Amino acid sequence: MRVLTFFLLSLTSSWTVADEAASQKLNALLDKMQGMRAHFEQYTLDPKDKPLQTLSGQMTVKRPNLFRWDTQKPFTQQIIANGQVVWVYDPELQQATKQKLDQQIANTPALLLSGDSKKIAASFIVSQEKSTNSKTSAFILKPKDKEAVFESLRVSFVGSQLNSMQLKDSLGQKTDIFFSQVQVNGKIDSKIFQFTPPKDVDVIDD
Repeated sequence: MRVLTFFLLSLTSSWTVADEAASQKLNALLDKMQGMRAHFEQYTLDPKDKPLQTLSGQMTVKRPNLFRWDTQKPFTQQIIANGQVVWVYDPELQQATKQKLDQQIANTPALLLSGDSKKIAASFIVSQEKSTNSKTSAFILKPKDKEAVFESLRVSFVGSQLNSMQLKDSLGQKTDIFFSQVQVNGKIDSKIFQFTPPKDVDVIDD
């Protein structure tokens, strides 16, 4: 079964500065982004850095708790969240999976972009990487919940624009997601976050 790994992974850094201000700086950057559209390139590696999967497509997020992740290559898949439920739709498999949206951002990293940024400090230990470039900033988030589905998450910005996310799970599998063609705070119709399964599709309700 194809599963888009964005919801389950993360990455650590060896050179960070941990302080209370890091969370406030991250909040300030995310608060500027009430909506976002972008092209993404996603690369998943095993613990030995062997390539496992490469994906590309379009993503859209809108606060509060609306996100859509459209994989276009090498296969078609849609992940659509309307604030209450998440749909994972595989047109080629004629299958759609419905599950309740976990409101804990430690279990659903996509909520970092579309949820309440002020809840970050409650769910994560946040630190900021040292940087010699004043135009870039990166933050490392480690879940406080020991049962979280990922180990750590790195979020980087160029200026105030989101540039990439790197994730790593407890088994050492890594995922790098790079964003381009970024559009921030443009008009986004909430209807694109609604999904109705086609009649010929098998629906799995988790």
